[in-house]
Amino acid sequence: MIKAKLIVPVIVGISLAAIPGWAQPVQEPAENIGFQFLERLVILVVRSAAPGGGGSGDIGQDIVALARELKSAHESKRVDDLFAVRYSRLLSAVRQGVTKDPEILYWPMYRYTMVEFIEERTGRIPDWKDLLFVVNDHGGSGVGLAMLAETIMSEVVSLHIHLENLAKRPVILQGYMERGMKAAGANK
Repeated sequence: MIKAKLIVPVIVGISLAAIPGWAQPVQEPAENIGFQFLERLVILVVRSAAPGGGGSGDIGQDIVALARELKSAHESKRVDDLFAVRYSRLLSAVRQGVTKDPEILYWPMYRYTMVEFIEERTGRIPDWKDLLFVVNDHGGSGVGLAMLAETIMSEVVSLHIHLENLAKRPVILQGYMERGMKAAGANK
């Protein structure tokens, strides 16, 4: 009973201390660098998949350039930590999806991570045989953007929603903490 009385204030204190760090000025999508990163990635992926777009293998250097810009934006606090981590992971997935791997050297190191990423973003575990076919198809060309299209767009939408609601996070957290404290108080 004493431990429970100590744990609740500690959790509330930690949560409330973290709230100011979550609040950031609200920016319009056109002004927010995070929205610009999302738009640039989608344009890059769509162009590479379009007929005459150069093919998905040609976007590797563009992905690296986006990663460098993301690092700079994160270091200068123009994007929040959560966005930086998730966008970086998205860039990694896209790059792995287009990386040529004729000897199937990379696939054993990232296959389970890629399957987990696809499942996390779509809610479905991809068919293992389909993934192996894409990877082994004519010497391999990564997982392929076609296999990742739904996953990529799901993460883009999720990150967009994250950016839109970044300023609301403290209020949402406080509401849950207050309801939790009421419920904890009611159970005494």
